[in-house]
Amino acid sequence: MKSDLSHGQLQMLIQVSNAINSTLDLDVVFNTIMKETLAVIEAADEGFLFLYDPTDDYLVAKSVFLRDNDVLSVVRLKPGESMTGITFLRKTCTHFPDRDSVQRAASTMSTSNQQRLREADPIFPTSAASAPIMSNGECIGVITLDCFRPDASFKPEDMQLLEAISHQAAIALEKANLYRDKEKSVELLETLNTQMKKQNHLLNRSLEIHQSLAALVLQGEGVSAILDHVHHLMEQPIILLDQMGEILSSAPAFTEMEYQAKTKLETIQHSIPSALTHGAAYPPFGTRKTPNGCMVFPIGAKPNFLGYLALLSEKPLDEVNMAALEHVCTVISFELVKEQAVFETEQNLRGQFIEQLFTGHISSRLIEQAKHLHMDPHRSYQVLTINFENDRRESTDFYDRLLAARRNLIQIATDSFLQTHPLGMIVAKQEQLVVLLSFASHQSWKDIRSAIEDQCQRFTTAIYIKNWGLKASIGIGGIKKGLKDVYKSSEESIRCVTFLKNYKMEQPYLSYPELGSKRLLLQNDTEDLLDYVLENLGPLLRYEKSRKREFLHTLTSFLDHSLKMKETASALNIHLNTLIYRVKRMEDILGISLTNQKQFLDISIAIQIYQLLETEIEERLTRETTVYL
Repeated sequence: MKSDLSHGQLQMLIQVSNAINSTLDLDVVFNTIMKETLAVIEAADEGFLFLYDPTDDYLVAKSVFLRDNDVLSVVRLKPGESMTGITFLRKTCTHFPDRDSVQRAASTMSTSNQQRLREADPIFPTSAASAPIMSNGECIGVITLDCFRPDASFKPEDMQLLEAISHQAAIALEKANLYRDKEKSVELLETLNTQMKKQNHLLNRSLEIHQSLAALVLQGEGVSAILDHVHHLMEQPIILLDQMGEILSSAPAFTEMEYQAKTKLETIQHSIPSALTHGAAYPPFGTRKTPNGCMVFPIGAKPNFLGYLALLSEKPLDEVNMAALEHVCTVISFELVKEQAVFETEQNLRGQFIEQLFTGHISSRLIEQAKHLHMDPHRSYQVLTINFENDRRESTDFYDRLLAARRNLIQIATDSFLQTHPLGMIVAKQEQLVVLLSFASHQSWKDIRSAIEDQCQRFTTAIYIKNWGLKASIGIGGIKKGLKDVYKSSEESIRCVTFLKNYKMEQPYLSYPELGSKRLLLQNDTEDLLDYVLENLGPLLRYEKSRKREFLHTLTSFLDHSLKMKETASALNIHLNTLIYRVKRMEDILGISLTNQKQFLDISIAIQIYQLLETEIEERLTRETTVYL
């Protein structure tokens, strides 16, 4: 090809070659090819370079030098489409000498491309020339030049020069592509080298973390030391929670944490549903990241879910720290399982002791066991039975929640009762806790009554605040001297629990000494008690069914004030004559005389039963009225 060029054309080709080979930047090469081509071929008014994309089977504009609009820079041509596509298929320089040949070539364009071309420049070139860019026998692109001047045209020597330029362009593009591939390879190697260094660093750090954790475990340092170590590594507060969301341990101590950290922890605790069961396997957040950006990891899994490890930080964790925390969770789970085993063993031993003690058969072996448990056979003892019920009617997982909260319930009971009675013990028994309190022999129920009631109130309030869906009622047995009569206190406490369960009471606790004559109610079923009330109070209840129970309220107050007229009238805030009239009217309705000792006793007991079974009695009266109607 060079031997066919004139001296002037060779000079121009050398100029173009020097220019396009002066850089290895691919984008600069594209623009240089077109700029220099337009400079040495006089007839060319505009030009563009397209490269073939074999993936999409399109010719795509890489450099465009137009007079006005650069719309062709977004035009994508199929092979065979327009002058560029025709040249691509022919793989040879193609001359379009006049406007007709240009228009025929342009008519092969797609409708959308023709529309873009008309918007860019509605005037067709008077002639055009295209040259393929060949590499290894394949066409990789096309250079197309347009002429818009009627007095100018592409000459044969221009076509020769354009072909020579296309060959130089192919060489330049190959060199630029090779250089770009080399640059990418160098960048890839540098990236891989950086990643390897980072991985080595992370692996070394991971190894150090695992070795330090292993050393803590082997030294038997426990959960607190592990959390302190993690806190030092992460430089963020870390908390260990049980499955109910209660704090087991933390680093730093909870009291030393900043307000923001405490707020984050409270958010996590509130996110743990109170219906969370012992069989749960993962935290309720969907992912390990909580809504406030902290990280929460489960401790253990089904069926031995033990709690959560919470890192109170919004900073993202790298792979090593994530792996370290997962390893910490595994280590802590082993520690908690050991603690759980110790707890269960202790509960079993105490449970066996309590079971034997409550039989009333006190053997010498049991006495020895009591001494090992710091139970002096000569001290006074009292039993409290704490019964738990489901406080969520729609929930069916009561026993799961009770089992999950068992250790917490024992701890709350310990804080409530054993702080002032440290020689006692607490044992979990199905849906109950049994509290055995120990006192000096000279103490009586009268001396400690107020304190015990305060402690019961404190315990039931604490359970309510926890919102675990558990309702507690406490039966308080009497104080017995010596271990031999402890079983009696246990039986009394169970009777109180039964009474609280069957009858309406304002307070969630009841002591056997306060039960008084109501103990007799425990020996009769509900239907017998309802019959007894209606036999004695029925006429009065039916008489004032729609009168808001004014007579019944008066009668109750009259009995409470030991039949004293003035005190009763004052308490009811009515005139004495009004009270005298009401008492006489009530005696007439009931057919009794309150001065009659037997009738007075029957009415007194009936009123007490009515107060306990008011709902059931009113329901029976309503049924009677409905049947009558």
